[in-house]
Amino acid sequence: MKALGRDSVASIVRIGLNVVWGVLWFLAVCLALGALGYGAFLALTASGVIGPDVLTGDNHLRINGEDVRLADIAGYTWPVLVPAFLIGAVAIGGSLMIVWRLRRLFDSFSSGEPFRKENANHLRAIWMTMLGIELARYLLLGLTGVLLATTHTQLAESAEFEMRVDLSTWGSILILIVLAEVFREGARLKEEQELTI
Repeated sequence: MKALGRDSVASIVRIGLNVVWGVLWFLAVCLALGALGYGAFLALTASGVIGPDVLTGDNHLRINGEDVRLADIAGYTWPVLVPAFLIGAVAIGGSLMIVWRLRRLFDSFSSGEPFRKENANHLRAIWMTMLGIELARYLLLGLTGVLLATTHTQLAESAEFEMRVDLSTWGSILILIVLAEVFREGARLKEEQELTI
């Protein structure tokens, strides 16, 4: 099977990217509904419609076949959940951007024209998005640690935060920087070749 053109590996990858695109949008909708639900819950408890005993009483919630007291998860309030929603939004939003750019890239691969100028721009946007996601991850994990330390000292003492550097992500970013320049140079050479003919 050929790598580029119609009925190629690139066209199969393009189909897979379309599936991933749909799954990411589903996850984005779920995340938005979860954030809205949590915001509504906070508004209802602040206004007194839902009493504070909902979280501190003996109310139970059934999760995976086990009874869990709501009081046991009451410690996971806004200092934990808001950064979690932000981390989810950054990850899903960044993934949507990357998959959208990859879909455009593989559209041109499937048409048999890999050295288009916009492909270099797509690769550049992908590595910049990956860089933004990685830096946002460090920032949001640090923010979560600070919020926990200032609002939930017992939870912060028992929690373990590991700020690790993901070398595979940084390596991927460096590889994409090089590939973007290779595609830019390939597009330039193709334009020069077309002008000389």
